[in-house]
Amino acid sequence: MYVIIVGCGALGTRTAYSQIHAGHEVLMLDMDESRVALTRKALGNVVLLGDATEEFTLQNAGIDRCDAFIATTGDDAVNLASCQLAKFTFQVSNVVSIVNDSTDSNLFLAAGVNSIVSRTDVILANLAGTLLHHPMAELMTLNDRNEKLISMKIPPTAQSVGNRFRDLALPYGIIICLIVSNVGSPFVPNEDTVILGGEEVIASCPVEALDELAYVLTGQRFSSIVA
Repeated sequence: MYVIIVGCGALGTRTAYSQIHAGHEVLMLDMDESRVALTRKALGNVVLLGDATEEFTLQNAGIDRCDAFIATTGDDAVNLASCQLAKFTFQVSNVVSIVNDSTDSNLFLAAGVNSIVSRTDVILANLAGTLLHHPMAELMTLNDRNEKLISMKIPPTAQSVGNRFRDLALPYGIIICLIVSNVGSPFVPNEDTVILGGEEVIASCPVEALDELAYVLTGQRFSSIVA
């Protein structure tokens, strides 16, 4: 899959890192020369200096073959304009954007953005994971708030440890996207992957199944985790 990411800030760089280690081809776009230089040092030659709100820049980035377009800048005007170009001018099927000001959400939905992610939600999720040591953190909302992308830390003593994903009674609609282990690189699991204690599971989950998924993987109900 070919992914274009707008913005070389902390969020954009983290997104690029996860996509690269999942085996996807990534290109980042940013107008700030210093951020571009720093990102090249960290991730290699996956960054293009340019304005993502200009058609020429997107064409130069190879948007004609783009599978997913992700806008992560701190400027909603830039995110919205680049997403509109991606969606309507270049017909990219999967367009995702950070929304810094929640009052702008309807503008992004009207512009055909498939998924919008509130920066406030990202901050709260990070706080929940960092300060409260919750085993589950919500990373973003998908499909107009009916689905969540979540991160879940597997306790070493959880009953799921040592089992393959195929052996667990996972709720309907769950997609296990990525495993982040304590050693080695993140990887995309399959149904025969064995769950290890201490690793992090990234999954897409319907809102109504969060409680059940948390219980199957960690032994704790989602409702008690966030209480």
